[in-house]
Amino acid sequence: MESYFFIFDAFAYVNTFLLLIFSILSIIIFRKSKKVLRVVAFYLLFSCFFDCLSRFFGFLFEKSLVGDSTFITIRIIYRLAELIIIGYLINNYWLKSKIVWFLISLSSMYLLYDLFTFQSKGILNYEARAQTVATILLVGLVVANLLKQLKKGKEFNVTNQMLCMVFLTYFSIHLVYTVIQNFIINQSFTDKSFALFYSSYVLLHIVYYAALAFILFRNLKNTQLKL
Repeated sequence: MESYFFIFDAFAYVNTFLLLIFSILSIIIFRKSKKVLRVVAFYLLFSCFFDCLSRFFGFLFEKSLVGDSTFITIRIIYRLAELIIIGYLINNYWLKSKIVWFLISLSSMYLLYDLFTFQSKGILNYEARAQTVATILLVGLVVANLLKQLKKGKEFNVTNQMLCMVFLTYFSIHLVYTVIQNFIINQSFTDKSFALFYSSYVLLHIVYYAALAFILFRNLKNTQLKL
């Protein structure tokens, strides 16, 4: 796969570089924005940390100091924290439902179960079912929030609507990728197809993080204009 890996690697470096820039913006947001946007800013900082952590363990993997299971462990922990952060944002500020907290708790426990048991099944047999459930839950929460706002008949908050649409688009597309990843386990693919598939996956994250950063920048700019 060496002849095509540079495509994925190039997108991955761009993603890391942009996340570092977005993290600087996020630090500024903590001081000047509303609570909802502070959660989004924290989420970008958290994503940047895990991206850098993955790169660090990638370096160790190349030196044969860690195994393949490390990357699955990092991914599960990331999805668990993502579920808690985005779930907290949607339910604490918008839905405000005890049932949602219960569903988030159940999904979190499923991810924890997956974290502590996936190695017993073997790395090659791993299927991200818990991650799929968590993603479906997040999609459901966003849709429920949109329907709730429509039923109330109140004027939409532009920022909240933008965040909902970004979350809905990303998690819906990410769900498709997760299902495909589960399907292609142990399947035979060309190096080019493998590299292009994961390059498009990284591209999805680049667009996603850029959209969130744009929302933060837009609100930061509006705040400065008011001052």
